[in-house]
Amino acid sequence: MKTLLTLLAFTASLTLNSIAADPPVNTECPVCHKDARLIFRSTTKDGKRVIFATAECKEKFDKTPGKYQVKPKS
Repeated sequence: MKTLLTLLAFTASLTLNSIAADPPVNTECPVCHKDARLIFRSTTKDGKRVIFATAECKEKFDKTPGKYQVKPKS
């Protein structure tokens, strides 16, 4: 159990560090226009990190990224 908790804590710290180092460019999901969540993220061809409201939105964006307009944070 200790090993599992240690592994989870380590993974969480890596995730938080990568998010802080490369923040997303948006707060609104480009697919459904709801509030985006950090857990669903993708990186565009030009290296920008985009976040989505759901896993389904991320999948749609990844299939046809040119179809959706990413609105930068205001």
